[in-house]
Amino acid sequence: MDERENQRAGYPLTIPDTLLRSEAMQRACATRNFREIFRLVNRRTGSSHAAMAAAIGKMTSSRVSDIIRGVRGVRGQQVIERVADGFGIPGDMLGLPRRSWEGSPNNIDGTANTGTTVGAMTDSEAKARAQHVRENPGSLDLLAVAELRQQVQTLDARYVTEPSTALIAEIGQHLGQLAYWHSHTTTYAVRRDLYAAQTEASTLMGQLVWDASGRTDHDTPRAYFAQAADAARELRDPVGEGLALLRTSFVALYGERNPRAGLELAQHTADTVENTSHVLAGLAVLHTAEAYAMLQQRRDSEKALRNAEWHFSQVGANDAGTSMFSPGQFGRLAGSCFLFLNDTARAQELLESTAKELREGSKSHAIALGNLTLAYIRQRKVDEAVGTLGEAIGIVERNRGGGGLNLIFQAGRELQPWRDVPIVHELNDRLLGVIASA
Repeated sequence: MDERENQRAGYPLTIPDTLLRSEAMQRACATRNFREIFRLVNRRTGSSHAAMAAAIGKMTSSRVSDIIRGVRGVRGQQVIERVADGFGIPGDMLGLPRRSWEGSPNNIDGTANTGTTVGAMTDSEAKARAQHVRENPGSLDLLAVAELRQQVQTLDARYVTEPSTALIAEIGQHLGQLAYWHSHTTTYAVRRDLYAAQTEASTLMGQLVWDASGRTDHDTPRAYFAQAADAARELRDPVGEGLALLRTSFVALYGERNPRAGLELAQHTADTVENTSHVLAGLAVLHTAEAYAMLQQRRDSEKALRNAEWHFSQVGANDAGTSMFSPGQFGRLAGSCFLFLNDTARAQELLESTAKELREGSKSHAIALGNLTLAYIRQRKVDEAVGTLGEAIGIVERNRGGGGLNLIFQAGRELQPWRDVPIVHELNDRLLGVIASA
């Protein structure tokens, strides 16, 4: 056991240095990709979810499982510090002050610093360093870019449950910073990471703008997705390019209501990520299934659904698109397909089970509940419909998701034959309130 491992002795779980030094762990820590960090610790050390939770403290094994599956994230400085201390990850790998178990470096005069002083010095130096990079872009390094990418990824995680309008200004600042850095950077390694950051930030900005517009502004998000795809091609990153293309297909399918254009873009996405990511290929094929359903081509739609299931069954631990997959995605899209195909009973069955799997209060949750409401209405199950519509309205009131917004209004229109029913009348009043607050 080397000196550093000895200093960590006694901590609940200590991952080996071979894992700490691995490229996968270094990359995951630099971008604060905690899903990947937890997955690596779980797979490479054989630690159970319960052991990982105990090591971190104030965490349950079910939450560890949710983090690994991408259902939940790791947020808050104190939680991140507990992860570092519980797993024995040096502070600098996660952008934290030096941890107490790492030991204290010496001052210039040879005397030892206390952990508190070192932490204070590290915070001060970090702020000074960030200011220095802003004022001297020629000093830009990989860590500064990684910090910005982490901020973008944090905004992406917030997008799931927060109004897009609250996030646009911040991602816009990041895009401006990236453009400025691009014009001053000559180092290949840094420039490569800048393209990766550009891909992520432009894709997210396209999502935010489209969502904030209620899925009515099609040109602006297309422009951002095109920027993301261009940056990904510079990086030779088919997954980043494929995600930008897939997002563009959403604009055609759900904004412009052009299933043929959406089908072509989704198929292009699947071709782009072929042999690169079964996750993204599966998602692309799922949306081809929905496009076929919109076109009333049931056989092609069901064939695409089976193809998507096959892709998801082939997903491995190192799939580049793992972070994009979440429980309930297949059921949500399959339910939508059968709703378009007027098979409302089958749509209901899929959407009922899916709604229980999706993250409560998320924009995807609102979309699933909206489609489930439509399935109930079209079977004249009014009591069930008003229950799910009320829940969907509550979610949309909080996160203002464009997809959920459109569906609750559509459900409200389809409930009009029952408008004299008191509970339906109350829901109409709530929908008017949503419109008034837009």
